Formats: sequence, C-alpha cells, structure tokens
Amino acid sequence: MKKAPCIAAIVLILAGAATPSSAFLGGNPAADAPITPETAGRGGLVAARSVVRITCSGRGPSGTGFLHKSGRVITAAHVVTDCPDPAVVGVENRPIKVRKITKDPDLDLALMALETPLKAEALPLGATDRLPIGLQVSTWGFPGGYGGSAPLLSVGYLSGVEYHKTQSGKSVREWVVNAAFNLGNSGGPLIDIANGEVIGIVSSKLSPMPPIVENALETLSKSTGGVVHSVTLPDGRKEKVSEGRVIALVLRYLHDQAQLVIGKVVPVGDVRAFLVSQGIDP
Repeated sequence: MKKAPCIAAIVLILAGAATPSSAFLGGNPAADAPITPETAGRGGLVAARSVVRITCSGRGPSGTGFLHKSGRVITAAHVVTDCPDPAVVGVENRPIKVRKITKDPDLDLALMALETPLKAEALPLGATDRLPIGLQVSTWGFPGGYGGSAPLLSVGYLSGVEYHKTQSGKSVREWVVNAAFNLGNSGGPLIDIANGEVIGIVSSKLSPMPPIVENALETLSKSTGGVVHSVTLPDGRKEKVSEGRVIALVLRYLHDQAQLVIGKVVPVGDVRAFLVSQGIDP
C-alpha cells in the first residue's frame, strides 16, 4: 500500500462453500469458522468468495481486488502499476491471468479484464456516497504476510472526509476510515455492514514520513558503498545489493508494518463514475 494502517477489530476467517444461511471457508467445514450475516455483515458470504489476491510475476502478492457484476475485477491503480504479468487468485487458489487493465491514477482505481471468468458472485456497488460518519463498515483482503487462500475480515467505522491534490493537480476526495488497513489491503472493497453493498475501495493506510526521512531513505537505497550482500529475488534470481540498500529496505518494511488508526478509501461515487467512463453499467 501507499501509506500505513489502523486497527479497529480484526476477525480471521479461514476458506469455503456457501449455504443459504451460512458459509465455511476451507476444506473441512466442521473445523473452520462459520460466516453468517450476524457475524460478518450482510456482505460477508459474498465477499469471502469474490475478493481476490492480486499477484505480480516474479514479485509475489501485490494487493487485493474484488469481482464486479461486469465480470471484471476492481482494484486500486497503484496495486497494478509496475506489476509484471498480473494475475488474480481466488479461494480456489488457482491464478487467473489478466487480459487487460484500465487505470485512473488520479482516483487510484483500476479495472481488470480476466482471461478466464472468476466463478463467484459479484459484490454490488452502493448507489450513493452520502453516508453518515459513524457508519459501521468492513473490508476483506490479503494483508502482507498472510498466505491463506481466503480473504481476512477487518471491521471499523467511517470516520471523516479528506481532500488531497494528485500529481496532475486534481482535487480528490477520500473517506477516512478507522479500520485495519495493512500492506496488501489496497484495492479491497469497503462494505456497508448493514446492507452488504460496496461503498468504497481501499486506497491507502496513513503513516506520514517527514521529507527529511524520505530523502534519507532514498539516498540509502542508491548507495553503492559498504558491505555488498547477495540476495535471492522472488523469481529465484540472485542480485548483489549494497549495505545501504539493505538498510533502506529494512526501514521501509518496518515503516509499512507500523500500526496506526487511519486508512483512506475512494468513495463509491468516484468508483461508479470510473466504470461509466469505461462504458460499464455500475
């Protein structure tokens, strides 16, 4: 993700098959945790199967996405930027190649067309983003370090609104949410627990870094002096890296894992407008 997290409540769910009243995630329903509207909200049964992990060839997991009724997968644009040969992996744990990606960097939204249809029920988009502060919400996703096939549930509240200027100069509105957004949750759906509708897309977690610290890390990552280490990349290739680069990597990793109490979300109104601009009925 782009920034850093926040914790309200996290419920870990393992993986599975649905029944009209409840669902279990995993191969052994008797041993796994049940999902019901009472425990996970009205969108829980659908989200547990329609939310997917997004991977990048040679780089491993990148983020989260979810199935739209058009058959496409919606995610955050930064999740699939500089992502070689992206694929989506659902609860069946089989990667599906991405045929085409359309992005809006200003809104941090992306739409992925798949080579093979995803066998899951789509999550519905809410019709309005005029929502009250204090609304209870949830998100499902694949935070960094988690290797399960089913998405994890996090619960929180709609806390406020913020505006920021993008690199192109456009003013963009984001919702501020008190929930556990971690590295890897970007692109996941923010769901109104009461009705099961998607009301936004997870964009970032907040962990501000002063410019002087950012510049110091950038300098370290470009240094060539000191002890040289040999590392094995996710694709198996070997690479020589300087001591400064190793330090910068470790510090950025620790920064990404920092636990704060604010996350950012793209409102559903912008999501609907993005889909319409691509000729897709929201």
